[in-house]
Amino acid sequence: MSYPTTLGPWFVVQRLIHENDVILGLEYYQHSDDGEELWVRDPKLALLFMSLQSAARVADSTEAQVRVLTSRDNAKEFGRG
Repeated sequence: MSYPTTLGPWFVVQRLIHENDVILGLEYYQHSDDGEELWVRDPKLALLFMSLQSAARVADSTEAQVRVLTSRDNAKEFGRG
C-alpha cells in the first residue's frame, strides 16, 4: 500500500460541528450509495480523495473544508497508516 506524500497527497473533506458558537468537533465526508449519512464523526470512515478537484467540488457544495494529507503519519488518523 502506498501512502500520501507531498508530491502525491490525499485529501479529506471535513467540516466543523458547532452549536451556539461552541465547536463540538469535526465531521468527515463519506460516500454513500445506500442512503447512509454522508457525514460521520469517525475519521476511519472518511472518504479519501486522490484528486484535489474532486475534494474541492464536494467541499464547495457542502460548505466544508479540504484537508491535505502528505505523510503516513497524517494517514494514521484515517486508519491508513
